[in-house]
Amino acid sequence: MTIDWSAVEKEAVNILSRYLQINTMNPPGNETEGAKFLHKILKKEKVESDIYESQPGRGSLITKHFGKKSIPELILLHHLDVVPVEEKNWEHGPFSGELIDGEVWGRGAVDCKSLGIMELMAFLLLKRGGLNPEKHIVYAATADEEAGGQWGVSWLMENHPEKLNAKHVINEGVGFGLKTEKSNLYLCQVAEKGSCWIRINFTGRPGHGSLPNDENCVIDMAKAVQAISNISFPVQVVSPVDDFVKGIAPEQGYMPEDVFLGLLDKDRNSDVLRNINDKAVRQMMMAALKHTAIPTVTRSGARTNVVPGECYCEVDCRILPGTAVEEVIQKIEQVLTAEGCRNFSIDFKQIPQVSSSPVDTFLYREIEKSFNQIDSKAKVVPFMSPGATDSRFFREKGIPAYGIQVESSIESAELVHGHNERVNVGSFVKGIKFFYDLTRKLCV
Repeated sequence: MTIDWSAVEKEAVNILSRYLQINTMNPPGNETEGAKFLHKILKKEKVESDIYESQPGRGSLITKHFGKKSIPELILLHHLDVVPVEEKNWEHGPFSGELIDGEVWGRGAVDCKSLGIMELMAFLLLKRGGLNPEKHIVYAATADEEAGGQWGVSWLMENHPEKLNAKHVINEGVGFGLKTEKSNLYLCQVAEKGSCWIRINFTGRPGHGSLPNDENCVIDMAKAVQAISNISFPVQVVSPVDDFVKGIAPEQGYMPEDVFLGLLDKDRNSDVLRNINDKAVRQMMMAALKHTAIPTVTRSGARTNVVPGECYCEVDCRILPGTAVEEVIQKIEQVLTAEGCRNFSIDFKQIPQVSSSPVDTFLYREIEKSFNQIDSKAKVVPFMSPGATDSRFFREKGIPAYGIQVESSIESAELVHGHNERVNVGSFVKGIKFFYDLTRKLCV
């Protein structure tokens, strides 16, 4: 069928704009409102879908199967919730959905409501064209991904496992790409690091703020935050990272290919990293090659004139395959003790660990072909994400899941969870074309 892509662009931008205006900030979530919005669009197109609430307001949407075979070939997945905002730091309202100079603004524009509308439009274009898939396609929008997925995919798999059973899953990627003189690199997320969120609790002697106190727990916490920030974990090269570095090496323009491959050598790694002059790329490489422990939250005291008796800091740890969480925690304990921190204890929440999908599959090869359909300079590189996604729940069940990021620029990575999040309309429409080509080839 012939598609009027200018009309598709106008329709899709309008839908995305309205979707971004729905505040699904987690906490508290309020994902049901986003699910109802999508349900209404699907109903108008005569596509049946159901909303499943794990808690009041914490809804996820899943379409009914349509097709001939019993097990869906593909789930098109994205999450409804978004992270909190600091509204005063935004140039335009974080829930405005405004279209300004070819960009749609709003929290979730990159992570990952735009993905949800790319998938939705491809899904609807297939149906409108009368292309009834011989294999099932499921469109799913889920809750709570940003807080670990307990009330989203995890809950659905426990309470409605048949709804998320499929041969393959396409989900969010990493929000990062790279343009070089030779090619446009698109990263396909095939693996992700394990996650562990740590809280370090400190106790001390409370007292009046006007009196010197040599047992002030806030001082111990400050030492701890600085010490953790200075931890340098050793380089570990795991299989997905080996593929990633070797895939980028001949394309990048920072240094000769053989020098860049020094990233895989623990003795040369630090020197190579220092010579990558792009900060975002350097950060991504460091995250791929090492465990990370990043202080993110501190809590202490209630009044300026009171020395508190307790306080805490929280640390986001991301762990490479082959290392137990306990090893990382032990390293942090050793560092804090050496720094002179006293009276502390560590609690942690471990999110299900490292997950990966194979690259020698039919779907991965079709992903490469579909990128080449929308961009003649496209090169797809497998990637291990430093951050966790809902893909891990499927991989744990033996279902291959691939994360797609259509934007091939470094700048998009800096917008994820940041101020002034927005998506370029050109990249957004390119994503719709990618998903339409992929789903049509895979399922029709």
